[in-house]
Amino acid sequence: MKHKNPEFGIALVAICVGGVLLFSISAAVVPEMGLLKENIMVEVEGAIIHYQRQSFWNESEFSAILEDENDFKSTLLEKFADSLSRYGERGEYAVDADVEFDEARKATVLKCDVHGAITKSDDSYRATFKWLLTPLGLDFIDNKFEESEKGLSWKGNISCIPTTITLKLPPQESVYAAWQHPVGHCHAHVWWIMPVSSPPLTPTPSGFEAVLAITGLLVVTYLVLRRRGSEKQS
Repeated sequence: MKHKNPEFGIALVAICVGGVLLFSISAAVVPEMGLLKENIMVEVEGAIIHYQRQSFWNESEFSAILEDENDFKSTLLEKFADSLSRYGERGEYAVDADVEFDEARKATVLKCDVHGAITKSDDSYRATFKWLLTPLGLDFIDNKFEESEKGLSWKGNISCIPTTITLKLPPQESVYAAWQHPVGHCHAHVWWIMPVSSPPLTPTPSGFEAVLAITGLLVVTYLVLRRRGSEKQS
């Protein structure tokens, strides 16, 4: 028996579409299998950014990772290099990139130094962190990073995975506040100042040292004059 009611057909289509959308949304928020949490830390030293990403896994997933460490390592390093190239804006590149395996904590640790992300003009520095934020879908301002005199930080969920991000920047007398100068940040950039180092001062001789110097000059002068007088008499 066929249903000729058009409303029945519309309702059936709506149910099907709704089911597909619900499945798609559910799939989008399912975390990466086995990944429990991540801690990302960057620390600025001069014009170099030290990068570290700790990923903590459940026991079964970490065991699978250890079975093929080399493949996991090469894949992770390749993925990071590709992300750095794709989302960087100044030709940033990684140096001494490596992956460590912490069996006690069931964690993998990606470490490297990022070069080319910081520019300098006199005592003013400016760094781009698009390479870090864009792949994570984050923004210093929109995601309300916590501001302090020592840097920026954030804690939340990324694809249902608890994530902590810490940016350790050169300590300042004022907070790294949004849009503030000479120390502050925008959506993906941070700027700060570092005092220009002054040349070392020449130590001023003390009074006693000055007396000794003058006495020494007088003795030398006396000896020279005495020698000249002896030569004239002879």
